[in-house]
Amino acid sequence: MKFSKRELWLVCLIGVSLLVVSVSFIFDFDNNSDAEELNWYYEEEEEKEQVIVEPNLSIIVDVKGEVISPGVYELEEGQRMKDLIELAGGLTPDADEMKINLAAILSDAMAIYIPKVGEEDPPMSESVMVGNQSSTSENGTININQATADELQKLPGIGPAKATAIISYRDENGPFQTVEELQNVSGIGPKSIEKMKDDIAVR
Repeated sequence: MKFSKRELWLVCLIGVSLLVVSVSFIFDFDNNSDAEELNWYYEEEEEKEQVIVEPNLSIIVDVKGEVISPGVYELEEGQRMKDLIELAGGLTPDADEMKINLAAILSDAMAIYIPKVGEEDPPMSESVMVGNQSSTSENGTININQATADELQKLPGIGPAKATAIISYRDENGPFQTVEELQNVSGIGPKSIEKMKDDIAVR
């Protein structure tokens, strides 16, 4: 069977049209697939980036003495003495900076007294965290959360190196919660704690 030229052109035109439609469909399908994969990728990345941020706990601290603005301040748990002093406007010219441990970690309900130069007995009965104050209680126990290196060396088996290690651990991790936590300090084991547990206070 023979086709006329007109019929041949018509068949060719239909073939080309079908080819164009097929190619367009394939490209459109591929683009949609790529778009879906891209959307899925970004959604997955967004889920990875959604990190749960726990709220910082707050503490309330009372500071008195030689600061510009004595009073009660709210800070975040883990902040240090230097942060409190900044909130209180800084030290007065009369403050005895040698008796202040700026690196000390604060805890809730502290009452802190900043002494004057030459002041021997602070007016507060329980001033807390002022550098070189004694941490020895009436019964002779030493509070390891406030003790200086010299005071810690009064404990059995604690020399200068271990005293420094205790203070470093305390500054980095916060106050000790139990006597047993001293085992986390390098060089101190159960036997060491057994020797000095009667001489230690944790508060």
